[in-house]
Amino acid sequence: MQKKYLMLLLSVTLAVLPVGRDIYEYRNTLNRKNNAITPSFVEDIYGQHLPVFQWEIVLESAGTKLYQQDGDYVQIIDLSRGASVRFIYGKMTDINRGRGAYGGDDPQLERQTAEQFWSELAPVNSQLFCISNGQFFRNDRNSATGLAFPVKSDGKVVSDGYAGEIEFPEEKLILGIWENRAEIVPFDPLYLRLSSAPDAIVGLREDADKGVFNETGRTFMGVADTDGDRLNETLLIFTSKKATQPHAAEVLKNFGATSVLMLDGGGSTQLFCQGKSYVNSPRTVPQAIAVLSGN
Repeated sequence: MQKKYLMLLLSVTLAVLPVGRDIYEYRNTLNRKNNAITPSFVEDIYGQHLPVFQWEIVLESAGTKLYQQDGDYVQIIDLSRGASVRFIYGKMTDINRGRGAYGGDDPQLERQTAEQFWSELAPVNSQLFCISNGQFFRNDRNSATGLAFPVKSDGKVVSDGYAGEIEFPEEKLILGIWENRAEIVPFDPLYLRLSSAPDAIVGLREDADKGVFNETGRTFMGVADTDGDRLNETLLIFTSKKATQPHAAEVLKNFGATSVLMLDGGGSTQLFCQGKSYVNSPRTVPQAIAVLSGN
């Protein structure tokens, strides 16, 4: 009996080792290369030679571009040209004041598709370029639900999230956005209240285990310093119905991103631009990302 048990344990261990080794080697590669991606082909973007040849520009407006290749989409948002990003959300049905993970609120937000968000905003904002899904959330059957991690919009912390340090305690990052620059840094709860960034969203490191090598829906954001002034004046958003985490991160880095973070994906992944759905999903989400073109 003991011999059979030992043989079973050995077989399970051998089955798990390849996956663990893949993740370990992937993380080591990131550290060893300092997140650098060696270009194999180039195209001139923002005056730089970047490895994005064969990507097609499908939409373009002042300070914004939407690129496409094989079902992958990348938005380029140039803050220096007046383009901007807004973290939007559904109507609050219950504030849950003081019940958030970091002492703030944990509101329940009405869920909508990206197309529904578009239908609400487009008539009152002619600069609206695209809408995609955003923050992780509790995917229950309720029409309103809470966000997993914090979101700050227009100077106000909308939600502290419900997850706190229970989920991915060492793997959270925060993207802060100002009028003319952005940054991605390790998450600290104090950032929410002390940072002057009017808009911010918490996501995960690119190698956090959300099915690292699974080909599924992915939404990633990145920042880039495109003029060499050491300020990240460009934001990037990757959206795909079918991608691994390494692929999503690599695409954004090929477009010049110096840092990236992962947002919600899977069946929540959706992208709606200029009255057209590019990545479609029937799932409703409580929070979304609105991209606005410059003047």
